[in-house]
Amino acid sequence: MSDGPLTMNRRALAAAGLGLTLAASQPALAARQARPARLTAEDRIAIEDLFANYVWAYDCTDADEFISLFTADALVVGRGKLYNDRAAILGWFKYLIDMREAEGDDIWMHEAGQFRIEPQGPGRAIVYAYATHFNGKTTTTARGVRSLGYFVCECVKERGGWKFRRFSITTWDRKVLPWKKPLPWAAS
Repeated sequence: MSDGPLTMNRRALAAAGLGLTLAASQPALAARQARPARLTAEDRIAIEDLFANYVWAYDCTDADEFISLFTADALVVGRGKLYNDRAAILGWFKYLIDMREAEGDDIWMHEAGQFRIEPQGPGRAIVYAYATHFNGKTTTTARGVRSLGYFVCECVKERGGWKFRRFSITTWDRKVLPWKKPLPWAAS
């Protein structure tokens, strides 16, 4: 075989192919490295448990349990209003409990579900979930759905457990997927 400009031997051809393969794999490797790692099944379950603990604490009027679910630097966006420290978050909790009492409902039950969990790096995730709020009065046996909305929360792993660092609840909007909107706390 000639080593002229239009011919290649098998070794040169193999080396060229290997070089092209390596060059082509570099963008894919960089993209994989740029994507946050997937959460473990245990972390996903723990995040869902965090939401369950939130609704139980809220519905059972347990302020100590409620505030324990938030980091020290937590921020809550409740229907557009900011609560930016633990005292303000507890004030928001009291406001909601007082609203329940003023409306005469002795039953408020919340449900979080349909979780979309997007890892943001080690020990951090943005979580989107449905928020359904049921109410009732035992004296009249009235039962109903009080509100429909969704949660957008930044959850972080802290001392082995998951907590809310950023928390928001928003009225339902069927026109735009929540993860295609700016994060509710982005302007704060």
